[in-house]
Amino acid sequence: MPFFSIILPVYNRQTFIARAIDSVLQQTFTNFELLIIDDASTDNTPHIIQTYTDSRIRYIQNQTNLERCHTRNKGIEQAQGTYICFLDSDDYHLPHHLETLYTEITKLHTPIALFFTNSWNSNNGNVTERICPDLNKYNIFEYIALYTFNPQRMCIHRDITKTYTFDPAVYVCEDLDLAARIATQYPIHQIQERTTVYVYHTDSFTGGDNRKPFKELENYNRIFAKPELHNRFPLRVKRQLRSMCYFHMALYYENRKKRWALYRSIILSFVLYPLGYNRKTNKILLVLSIYNIPIVGNLIQKIYKKSL
Repeated sequence: MPFFSIILPVYNRQTFIARAIDSVLQQTFTNFELLIIDDASTDNTPHIIQTYTDSRIRYIQNQTNLERCHTRNKGIEQAQGTYICFLDSDDYHLPHHLETLYTEITKLHTPIALFFTNSWNSNNGNVTERICPDLNKYNIFEYIALYTFNPQRMCIHRDITKTYTFDPAVYVCEDLDLAARIATQYPIHQIQERTTVYVYHTDSFTGGDNRKPFKELENYNRIFAKPELHNRFPLRVKRQLRSMCYFHMALYYENRKKRWALYRSIILSFVLYPLGYNRKTNKILLVLSIYNIPIVGNLIQKIYKKSL
């Protein structure tokens, strides 16, 4: 049995999949298996995967597109490792990712727990530090809500997955949901080393879906309403996240000139979290409010542009 199982779901990622696979095969710790779950790709992704002959790779193909929660869960069912890790197909691990996890896990005598490492962000080749505060300074549920560690940073003892897997009903923020449910019963350990890279690009959910705030709000509400999580998250944090969603909805409506939906989103964003969800948004909301006043707003914009 391998020590680690790495689950890599993929759907139409011919541009990125080789880098993701290579990043796993280049790990300095070699006692692992890589489960690639192809969610019915229609591009050249299957051909690229099938060029790899490493015996540690297991390639599984879905007959129909099941989406990422079902696909990751299918990998969990097939996994043989003591600890289960993840990697999204457009991201990649640094070579010391598994070795860093193994060192910390064995130091703590292989506990039944969830571990997560810190990470980097990459945007058009520009790599920067992802905000990863010290977990010890926060309430665990506050931390998970505000600084959610996505699946590629997680490492979960296989016994935990007998009870907790990804909830397909939570199709966005599923990493927040899973981590929070695990935290109700098991320890969570942060590893300060940055061992993996999250890649931002326009085809991703983060960078390419203009309905993102609407989907996030729907799924935040779904998560917060779960009986086992209902009273776990601080009210302030729930209001802050909802305020963030309404702020981005305001930007969405402003671009589409939907004035009344815009003002409703502005009011809700401010009322939910008057400081501004990131302490910087109130000025933007004020400007949006003024610029969208009929007649007056256009006049103010013209005066401002002339003054530049």
